[in-house]
Amino acid sequence: MNVLRSQHAYGKEVQSDQLTGYSFASMRSLEPANIIMYLVMTLLVIGVIMIYSTSSAKVVDSVHSTNTTFLRHVMWVTIAIIGMLIMMKIDYHYLQKYSTVILIVALAGLVVVLIPKVGTVTYGARRWIRFGSYFGYQPSEFAKLAMIIFMSGYITKNREKMSAFAKGFVVPIILIGIVSLLILKEPDFGTAMFISMISFILIMTGGTRVVYVVFTMIASIPHIYQIMHNIPTYRHNRLLAFLDPWKDPTGIGYQIIQSWIALGSGGIVGLGLGESRQKLFFLPMSDNDFIFSIVGEEFGFIGAACIVVMFALLTWQGIRVCKAAMDSFGFFLSLGITVSLALQAAINIAVVTGSIPTKGLPLPFISTGGSSIILSMLGVGILLNIARQSGDAGASARNFENNRSFAA
Repeated sequence: MNVLRSQHAYGKEVQSDQLTGYSFASMRSLEPANIIMYLVMTLLVIGVIMIYSTSSAKVVDSVHSTNTTFLRHVMWVTIAIIGMLIMMKIDYHYLQKYSTVILIVALAGLVVVLIPKVGTVTYGARRWIRFGSYFGYQPSEFAKLAMIIFMSGYITKNREKMSAFAKGFVVPIILIGIVSLLILKEPDFGTAMFISMISFILIMTGGTRVVYVVFTMIASIPHIYQIMHNIPTYRHNRLLAFLDPWKDPTGIGYQIIQSWIALGSGGIVGLGLGESRQKLFFLPMSDNDFIFSIVGEEFGFIGAACIVVMFALLTWQGIRVCKAAMDSFGFFLSLGITVSLALQAAINIAVVTGSIPTKGLPLPFISTGGSSIILSMLGVGILLNIARQSGDAGASARNFENNRSFAA
């Protein structure tokens, strides 16, 4: 009788374990790595569709019958996906080992692009190194990821000294200043400020005392005042367009007004895929920095809101990866990548809605541009690698606990 009772009890335990296994398997599809993959692939598909929609107008107006912009974008997306898959397989701890080398390569690229006849001048800025008419490399995009990797490694190595003034503040500030000055020489004020913001977030999270940052900001007021009085013409025009674009609706305020027209024309449900009117050479940079405006025009408030929600979900899942990271380097690296993607999307959407002055930052995964897409996808690959290793460590811990309980 006792044997039957024990067998019956054991059967319940097995059945319970099977049910737990089934529920665990069903929950795995909701793990951060899977959700991030679903969201990123959806955003990439939306980007491919929107680039085809916006670039089709150029084909109609051109003597060429091939949509080279769309084909180039598809090529970059394919390369970016391959890069993401590679980074998923490479242990992210190698990045910590070679973080200094990665930063040196990034600094070399920022120096080389400033050399005349090497760096290509586009829209008045020397930001690109071109290889023929199809391939180009933007060193500042690589500098974003390189700074996140280096800062994460530096904070991890000096974790106990980050509250000290020299190790925790002076050294990072000097490095941030060097990278920012090189990018400002292009000039690219938006990217320089973006990298500075991400770096400050990392070092403050890593333990740098807030009082150092506050006093530095106070000490910088005279320098900022001088910069504002010697602001370049193009940046001054951007500020005027932000304050009141209607003062010069056909000049400096033209782009943001056309963006508002696109967003307003979409209404709630939009004009329909391919039906945008502003992409017909009314809105400049409609396939790049201002592609969100075309999304709003063709898919309306609902479509634009869906994009915002997807980036919000992506940020949330990135934070979940941070919390589950198995070490300090994984935590800071995933934090930097997550904040970078979220902040870039937020800035781009704020620009096209007129909430902040115009900055040259593309919308991640959606805007055209090879360097931006590749570096964003490499960052996602690293994030997924951290999530996978954290998940494997958690699964191993659960299996160990289950085996120990069964043995007991």
